[in-house]
Amino acid sequence: MAPGDWYDETTLTTVEDTWKNLSYPKSKLHKPELIKEEQEILDLYKGWAHCMNKEFNASIEPGRKFYNFDDVVTFDIYGFTGRGAFKPHFDETFHYFSNSKFEIKDIECFATSPTSGYATMYQRLTGGKSDDGKPFEMTYRITGILAKTNGQWQWVTMGTYGYP
Repeated sequence: MAPGDWYDETTLTTVEDTWKNLSYPKSKLHKPELIKEEQEILDLYKGWAHCMNKEFNASIEPGRKFYNFDDVVTFDIYGFTGRGAFKPHFDETFHYFSNSKFEIKDIECFATSPTSGYATMYQRLTGGKSDDGKPFEMTYRITGILAKTNGQWQWVTMGTYGYP
């Protein structure tokens, strides 16, 4: 893949490969002793891409495992969702993403400890249709903050921003 190309669940491979494909220089903040955790964070995004592209078409249920619903706070394209309110937000909005193609570019995963980290990237959804049958396409910048609890990485905070 070339710098700036879009990834899906079949083309995301290793954190080292994502560094090579950034459209800007890799951060100097990566810690070699946390490369395993950075790969685990990337693996969460690979799983999310698979879920969005393959499983959401039938049900949003498989997407629940990616979120720590009790702790999630979001600042996203729908507005602010405070701690304790994300589950209803998920239930109300995520069905809109079914039947669309989900892709990522310029993903950079950071582990800040063995149990915390974040990732920055662009994400886009194309070819989808809302519940009223109208086509939609969304591209946005996103930062996800993750925590590893009981051996599983999950999002605890997400912020999305418009795409230029």
